[in-house]
Amino acid sequence: MDPNVILNRIGRLARLDTTVFDEVRDDQNETIPAIIVLAVSAILAGFGAFLWWKVVPDDRLGEPDSLVINTLVLGPIFMIAMYGVAAMVAYVVLAQMYKIQVDLMSLVRTMGYGALPLAISVVMFVPIIWPLFAILPLALLLVMMIYAIQSASGADSTQVVMAAIIGLAVFIVVLGLISLSGDDAPMGAGHFGVLYDFN
Repeated sequence: MDPNVILNRIGRLARLDTTVFDEVRDDQNETIPAIIVLAVSAILAGFGAFLWWKVVPDDRLGEPDSLVINTLVLGPIFMIAMYGVAAMVAYVVLAQMYKIQVDLMSLVRTMGYGALPLAISVVMFVPIIWPLFAILPLALLLVMMIYAIQSASGADSTQVVMAAIIGLAVFIVVLGLISLSGDDAPMGAGHFGVLYDFN
């Protein structure tokens, strides 16, 4: 595991060079780096949620009692777990609904690197334009998921898009429901509870 190679791939993905997915898809040595990319992206999103609560006051919501635990520890853990569920949902959609053979570990590797857009949430503490940095990562995540699933499966575009949309929908809905479940609920990628509370 060469950190320079990983950083190079992250930089290329940041420039939307999706050939990275083809490089990591069949390389068993890229499983751990893919999980690390996911974990660091989730931690950055959690840190962005923490900063949002500190910088962008919202009297409607109030600050959670255990802000550090919820945003910096539990939030990233729940987000990583739910992203794993999203990958499994995409796998099941392809394998069961469309009867396409997909290597699960190839999907894990490509989806791990595909989680990179979540790191953008780290800057969602910027007042006034914070919704952009809360929503944009999810839009870019969908795009990256589509490319990641395409690379891992070789399925046609309609099947890939459906698998990605269903997987991302599960990811967003479950994290949103968790974040709305109580005052001390773990806040996942960004702050899904705030996104659900635009009334």
